[in-house]
This record gives sequence, structure tokens and C-alpha cells, in this order.
Amino acid sequence: MINRIDEYRKQYGFYTVDEIISEVALENVVFDPYSLLISKSVHIGKDNIFYSNIVIKSDHDSLIKIGSHNTFFTNTYFVAENGGVIEVGNENIFSGGPISIKANMNQAQIIFNDEGRYDGNINVYGNCYFGRGSQILGNINVYSCKLEAGASYKDPDPDHRAGLIKGLGTAKNLVVPQGKVINGWHEFKQEQLEDQSHYHSKKRRAQ
Repeated sequence: MINRIDEYRKQYGFYTVDEIISEVALENVVFDPYSLLISKSVHIGKDNIFYSNIVIKSDHDSLIKIGSHNTFFTNTYFVAENGGVIEVGNENIFSGGPISIKANMNQAQIIFNDEGRYDGNINVYGNCYFGRGSQILGNINVYSCKLEAGASYKDPDPDHRAGLIKGLGTAKNLVVPQGKVINGWHEFKQEQLEDQSHYHSKKRRAQ
């Protein structure tokens, strides 16, 4: 049975189960090699954590590059096809799920910088840039948006944090500056920008 599964994996360009264990898990944490599908063309750093039921798929005309110290929880799906590009920096968290990231059109680029948090039922398409510390929280379809860089969600001053989109619905062609949030319900609009401190009080920094 395993031999047959590995033949399917080879046919579609994925690592075999043994290769996941001997190559990917050599410098990363893989909890379930049988439910992890990663294309052999994907560039992977080290100290990433992969939970079960994850697909990271790229064709030979496209690019997926993953840095280090990222956490991919269950039901995370990345696909780059037809010349698309997905880049994931370092120390990002993809959780909640299902999360679907698709750069499947020519020249589509989806960039996740570092220290981001993406939690919920999230679909991302088009050309997106998520700067350091960005957050997407909720059940959201994201098309060609930019979240400007800032501090991570751990920073005690919410107005120093990176751009944030949260809520339920569709966010399209939006730019969210540092310290700002769009809290949408069905439709997200640029004029809905608010200070993040409207939702989270500022905390005193540790001395």
C-alpha cells in the first residue's frame, strides 16, 4: 500500500513518505508524514512545524519559498501554479483553518513577511503583501490586499502593530496601515479603518 501511495506522490511531484521523514523532517517538525504533501520544488527552511492534513503544492513554472520557525496547523493549503509565487518569511502562524492560499495566475504574488498571525477560515488570492506582524482573523476572502508592516500581535501597544483585517466577508484591494484595523461584516471598505486601540487597550511595556 505504501509503495502505491508513493507512486502517486511521485506522479504528481510530491515528496514520498520516506522523503518527508528523511529530508523535510531532518530540520523541521513533522507530526504526520502520511498526511503532509509537499512538492519537491518547494524551498523550505528549518524549524518549521507541520501538523496533519497540509498541502503545499507548486508546479515547475511557479515558486513557493518558506522560511524558518513557521507553524502550519491542520487544514492549511498553499498552491502556486501558472507562474504564481508564494513566499513565507519566518515565525508566522497559520491556524484555525481551513486556510487556502492560491497564487494560480501568471504574475500573481502572495508575500507573507515575518511574525504574522493568520487565524480562521481564510482564502487568499491575487497579489497580496502582508508586512511583518500582519494579522488576518476570522472567516475572510482576501483579494489583492496590502497589510503594512509593524510590530506583532504580542506588542503591548496595539497602535504599533502591523495592519489587521478581521471579521467575516470579502476584503478586496485594501491597504491597511500600521496600527489600523478593518473590522468587516460581509463587505470590507477602505473607509472602515480604525485604530487598533479602539479594540485593545494599551499595556505598559515591561521595564
